Amino acid sequence: MERNPIVQMKNVTKKIGPKTIIDDLTLDIYRGEVFGFLGPNGAGKTTTIRLMAGLIELTDGDILINGHSIQKNFEKAIAHVGGIIENPEMYKFMSGYDNLVHYARMFPEKISQERIDEVVRLVGMEKRIHEKVKSYSLGMRQRLGLAQALLHSPSLLILDEPTNGLDPAGIREVRNYLRNIAHEQNIAVFVSSHLLSEIQLMCDRVGIIQNGKLISVESVSNLVENREYVAVRIETEPVQKTYELLKQSYPDKKVTITDQAIQMEAKREDLPDINKLLVTNGIAVYEIMSNKGTLEEKFLEMTGGNIDV
Repeated sequence: MERNPIVQMKNVTKKIGPKTIIDDLTLDIYRGEVFGFLGPNGAGKTTTIRLMAGLIELTDGDILINGHSIQKNFEKAIAHVGGIIENPEMYKFMSGYDNLVHYARMFPEKISQERIDEVVRLVGMEKRIHEKVKSYSLGMRQRLGLAQALLHSPSLLILDEPTNGLDPAGIREVRNYLRNIAHEQNIAVFVSSHLLSEIQLMCDRVGIIQNGKLISVESVSNLVENREYVAVRIETEPVQKTYELLKQSYPDKKVTITDQAIQMEAKREDLPDINKLLVTNGIAVYEIMSNKGTLEEKFLEMTGGNIDV
């Protein structure tokens, strides 16, 4: 992955009247990565996306896309951007292919038939591209929207809720296509979504915004693995004796019995001591399994328990 950022947000601020919507946001996004953008409702996600896409003006700071300032050289900057900010709108009476041809004519630089065929392949629509859009499922229309956004070979692809309304199979398809597009085309994919489990599977890094401020930018693996406490499931015999011993030995920890197993939260480094305690007291230990946690759990920790993203 190239370490020259394709997007540089520098002290980005957006105010509406006296209210600060985005507060001094600084962030770099790189080619070849899928970057997830998370935050509670009203945190500033949509405003940030609209600023990146040039749909609203900055109050202060700047956004550089492929080295071009949105403030000073808007046309050159925005020429590197593709995206689906709302649901993709197509002419339903036309075929998917004819929609792409029609859209390609809008660009000042000629888009070749070879490029149209390439993006059709990228989104896996070779078999259905010549059918009318009105026959497409929502997932197919999302894929056609992706093809449209990729036509002019952008360096940055911005997607707001790309899996909204899709069934599990459609969600998985879009997730796989986005990862392939980022890596095959070596572009930056910026995704905002409320499906935290999907962001965890799809993205390389995530940024979390709250009250207009960027509070964290980390790799997904670091966020879900570097947790002080982990959820632990312990299978033993006898279970009741295990429960009483752990409650007595760890009075500050929540210990429960679920499905004939013990559930508790502990530091990872405590696990050998827990095992030793149980064995020493004549308890048969069949399994101690720790859960490294999920992006959802980390998000809740960092935003004070607000899951409404």
